[in-house]
Amino acid sequence: MQTRAPPGISIGQFVKDEIITDIDLNIPSEFLKLGTDEISDIGRKLDKGVKLLEALPGIKEGVSMLPDIKTGIDAMNMKFDAFTDEQRTFNQKMGSHTKRLDGYIEEQREHNKRFDSYIEEQREHNKLMGAHNLRLEQILQKLVEK
Repeated sequence: MQTRAPPGISIGQFVKDEIITDIDLNIPSEFLKLGTDEISDIGRKLDKGVKLLEALPGIKEGVSMLPDIKTGIDAMNMKFDAFTDEQRTFNQKMGSHTKRLDGYIEEQREHNKRFDSYIEEQREHNKLMGAHNLRLEQILQKLVEK
């Protein structure tokens, strides 16, 4: 993020947010701040980083301390790959589960349509039975009167 805004743009607020990790890669803090600097500062910090690396034992003699960092990164990548595989398997299972649920939902919709139709038939039947009962009551009333 540049601290000098382009023409016509104003910066209202900066929010600093640190990423916390439980993996110690032994990277000097100067490298971690590189992504937040202006372009003009990056070269200076890279030069400083080179000097820091040269100060590590064995760097000038061709013995690198970086394999330890690479081992840590490789271990982290293996864990991430395993997690990715687990998520892929989980997503496949959820996909088939979702298809089954979609089928069940469709079956329920069809059942509800049939049930709604049945209820409507029962309402019509009840209306007819009401009219029929009314006629029977009238017949019974006439019989009682005789």
